[in-house]
Amino acid sequence: MPTLVFNGLPLPTIQAVVWDKDGTLADTLDYWRQVGEQRLQCLEAKAPGVAHRLRRAFGFKNGALEPGGLLATGSRYENEIAAAAYVAELGWDWQSALHLVRDIFQQVEREGPSVQTIPLRHGAREVLQQLAQAGYRQAILSADISPNVQAFVAHNQLHDLLDYYTGIDLPPSKPDPQALLHTCQILGVDPSQTVMVGDSPVDMEMAKRAGCAAAIAVSWGFHQGHKLAPLADSVISDWSQIQVLG
Repeated sequence: MPTLVFNGLPLPTIQAVVWDKDGTLADTLDYWRQVGEQRLQCLEAKAPGVAHRLRRAFGFKNGALEPGGLLATGSRYENEIAAAAYVAELGWDWQSALHLVRDIFQQVEREGPSVQTIPLRHGAREVLQQLAQAGYRQAILSADISPNVQAFVAHNQLHDLLDYYTGIDLPPSKPDPQALLHTCQILGVDPSQTVMVGDSPVDMEMAKRAGCAAAIAVSWGFHQGHKLAPLADSVISDWSQIQVLG
């Protein structure tokens, strides 16, 4: 295999790259902002009083979506549990609260902004093609649910460039390494021969806990590059900083 380089960091023994979706391969900040607002509106109609506090938990602040909030970093399951807890606080029994939240989340998916309209970030396709041609195995591992990952891959016609793609539908979610270790198993590679590329602290921690060769952060996602630098082995600010040598 050739040597894969991330912003000057050479990784000569790599066989696979695992990519995060939201914030890394795709700019989904506006998508999640719209999804969050619609979830809040629908929940408030059924459980008056829940939206104000849940808004803060989702990560909304002064009209913007904070990078550390549930919508930006939490899995679908974690968002459901958090929302149901706020509904239950209003006097709903737990199962009714959970059913309400799940029904509304599914309603927003049917009627709200479509994940199928989210484009691949400019420059990403060329990098994916370059790595595929060089013989690297590639996967997407997202905290989003698997149907949304599948829709994103289909819309952007990435099937031929990826060997595996999945969301995290059940706990544990990132940063627990279980899903990443399973992805490496599917790819047929050892974690020590794998690079994880993501835009959040949970991606970096997951890669470390899984024993990956490197945790690579991108600076254009939900979190600023200088905040990810202490957690990452390298930070890239442009796709051109990913190179295949040899």
